[in-house]
Amino acid sequence: MNKAQKFTNCYFLIVLFLFLWGCVFTQKKEPPSQVTLISVHSTKELIQLLDRYDLWHLEENKNRSVSVVIKNLPPDFRKIKDRTLRRRIFIHTILPSILIALAEVENERSQLIEILNKINLPQKINLDNLLEDKRLSSAEIKFLTKLTQKYRTTNTTELLKRINIVPLSLILAQAAIESNWGTSRFALEGNNLYGIWTYKRDGMKPLNRDPNAYHKVARYSSILEATQDYLYNLNVGWAYHEFREARLNTTDALILAQYLVNYSQLGSLYSIKLKEVIAKYHLKQYDIYAKQIKAYSKHFNLCALTQLANFN
Repeated sequence: MNKAQKFTNCYFLIVLFLFLWGCVFTQKKEPPSQVTLISVHSTKELIQLLDRYDLWHLEENKNRSVSVVIKNLPPDFRKIKDRTLRRRIFIHTILPSILIALAEVENERSQLIEILNKINLPQKINLDNLLEDKRLSSAEIKFLTKLTQKYRTTNTTELLKRINIVPLSLILAQAAIESNWGTSRFALEGNNLYGIWTYKRDGMKPLNRDPNAYHKVARYSSILEATQDYLYNLNVGWAYHEFREARLNTTDALILAQYLVNYSQLGSLYSIKLKEVIAKYHLKQYDIYAKQIKAYSKHFNLCALTQLANFN
């Protein structure tokens, strides 16, 4: 082989290598899908959005990602006289927010498991030694540190117990009960679908609050933010320890409802009411979405790493 042929072959190999490297680099740099939060001002506008983005049929395409999230319920929502229609609109309005909030938790869990496997699943995460652990990148160390701060434990067993999803049918049932299917004052004025109280932040004063009470009903910027806070409360709150224990063994909403007696002043009657709503309105049909949560978590840009990087 003469020098000219050797040069030509080398040149060809270099070009081929650069082409293949460019393809790999391009794939790694591909931006994730965007999620857009849209405010609505009337029921007519809300229905138009549900139609335009086909939010009635999210379950029909398993590979479809959520790209649009409706930020709020309109002020005239309670004026819908057809209760069956109102319930259907309510469910499909809040589903994208629920899917994204669940996918965030799934993202946190999957990333946590991946990191723990790298360091041989320690019983406790030693934050002081993390910086010296050569098995983890700086981003992974930061992620793990923020995760333990957010979920208030360094015990890996407890961390995995807390970072877990909730059956969709149970979320829908609680949202329906606590917001009266989206018609309550707190749902319409503050996006609070889950009856969450607050003592510190901005909130809405209940009209019939006891004179000696100081709680308010939390106000949120969006249905998505309310759903994120609801999941966080279930995953961290001391009152739901038994719920998290039971969740290790089942994802059946009817069983898990038994462990939410502390969620309401109604106590055991609340659990009964949850089961009745799930059964009466066939909410378990929506649990099919659980199979898509991992797929959704790969497509939206509110990933766990970004969220935790801003956590304080």
